[in-house]
Amino acid sequence: NDAMVGLIFSKLRQSHNIGYIIPSEEIDLFLKDVTDGHYDGKPALHDQLQTLENDALRGMLGLDRKATGMVVHVPDRDDSDYPLKEWDLITKIGDHEVDNVGMVRLKDGLRLRFQYLVQKLARDGKVPLEVVRKGEPIAIELPVSNRRPTLAESLRGRYPSYFVFGPLVFTPATADLLSGFDRLAPALSRIASPLVTRRDDKPRFEGEELVVIPAPMFPHRLAVGYSSPITKVVKEVNGVRIRNLRHLVETLRDAKEKYVTISFDDHASETIVFDRREILAATDEILTDNGVRQQASDDMRAVWEEKK
Repeated sequence: NDAMVGLIFSKLRQSHNIGYIIPSEEIDLFLKDVTDGHYDGKPALHDQLQTLENDALRGMLGLDRKATGMVVHVPDRDDSDYPLKEWDLITKIGDHEVDNVGMVRLKDGLRLRFQYLVQKLARDGKVPLEVVRKGEPIAIELPVSNRRPTLAESLRGRYPSYFVFGPLVFTPATADLLSGFDRLAPALSRIASPLVTRRDDKPRFEGEELVVIPAPMFPHRLAVGYSSPITKVVKEVNGVRIRNLRHLVETLRDAKEKYVTISFDDHASETIVFDRREILAATDEILTDNGVRQQASDDMRAVWEEKK
């Protein structure tokens, strides 16, 4: 009837004979978002929730059979002024009641996950919810955002930061980089690599990064006898816990010890040791031999060249 219901798309790799359709509603939201030339994304709720189907859970929370909703398992933030708390029961979003599996009923009997309404009801970065806390109903305004900070964020078209030190290359873990490591996920999981165990974690402190070796070591006599640490996450340099790439560069820059020791954050990696003066002298040679134009990205080169 001359109406568009959505955009059909398919995926050749691992499609399993399934087709999908993007609803026109989603396309309209996208087109509205990109009118300023930049895609911001849709607001979302990032708290961890669980269903209210179990009788023991209901009894522990002191809820009668009439109460319905979703239980807050882990709030997205633990600061005191965050409006959701552990064990809160989300009973309504706007005027829509939430059932025990997290669904809301819309027109014509359509049932959808209640998070669907976040993008419709959000105003000024907040969405209205009703919760039951310790038996008392409370109306709250929950902050929602279009992105949740993680330790492996997308580059979003930017060039990655990097630093070359002797035969090693260091860079922050990003979603773009890790997509190339997906086939290695089982092996990384076995050694408890943070690239698996913490990939989707929020940073524990402002500026936290997982500093990873993204490529095999450049060939050089200083690397003789060491296994290639590709995909390894740096844990410590000379006993100093590394917070991010900038901190690693600062630590290497300011080191005064005869040897530089680099350890990695997993259950199966050896510690790499270099003579500090030898590796400093060898870095330019390694860059030249391998056609690398500069030792670091512009931001890390500025750090390396700073005085302590």
